[in-house]
Amino acid sequence: MIEIEFNILSPHVHLTVPATEDSIPVARQVLRSLGETVAADREALEDAELALTEACANAVEHAYAAGEDGKVVVSIEPKAEEMHVSVRDFGRGMAAGESGRDEQRGFGLAMIEGVARQVQIRGGEGTEVVMDFPMGIKEMATVDGAVPGVEPAERVLRRLVAVVAAQADMPLDRLMEGLLVAELVARYGLRYLVGERVKIRVDRFGQGFELRVGPLEPGGAEAVVNESEVPGIGSVVERLADSVRTETEHVDGVEAEFLVLQMAPAASAAN
Repeated sequence: MIEIEFNILSPHVHLTVPATEDSIPVARQVLRSLGETVAADREALEDAELALTEACANAVEHAYAAGEDGKVVVSIEPKAEEMHVSVRDFGRGMAAGESGRDEQRGFGLAMIEGVARQVQIRGGEGTEVVMDFPMGIKEMATVDGAVPGVEPAERVLRRLVAVVAAQADMPLDRLMEGLLVAELVARYGLRYLVGERVKIRVDRFGQGFELRVGPLEPGGAEAVVNESEVPGIGSVVERLADSVRTETEHVDGVEAEFLVLQMAPAASAAN
């Protein structure tokens, strides 16, 4: 299960993924999406992706015992002219000051230090690698009347779905339909968002996936589905997804909705 919490006004992303190799490209694509959204220098962004890959690989390979279920939390925040990134595990990890404990990990940390402006290794409950990368980011501007987080939210969600669907070996036609559904949900969902943080969860099952987005105001989930209507076709979201449902839960003391969609490897006959 992959979980993202996204501040639409910053943007600032918290990504929670299983401590597995499949999670590494997910983290890399989220970083790339944010970097492109804020017009980061391409070469600097590629360096940051490489360092993030090394930090995530260290957590995946060394934080947890064989067979142990674990998670890795990646935080990514674009700032004035740099990208602040942290990778944290909750296992045995690597304590501060142990960068040379073995050759492979020492090489990985040396590479990170070579491209990052600043690197900190924090111990405690697990290990956290905190990195600041020069990005050459320009001041972010928003078109009048636009929701600041729409473009990065669309980029992040599309790439997240693309990675998960590809890892599940979903047929290309359904992968493309899944990308379209993800884009529509991100575009219209933020209009009905409760607060400033959108929560996204993607669960993979077989060759398909389930997408959960919210919190939305009451009636928001249905409104998102209806917003995707095309004359003569109906709701694109409803037509392409195999299952569409609404879940409710309390968020910050307020009852909110979450739109939940399932995309199977082949469209159901009903669609």
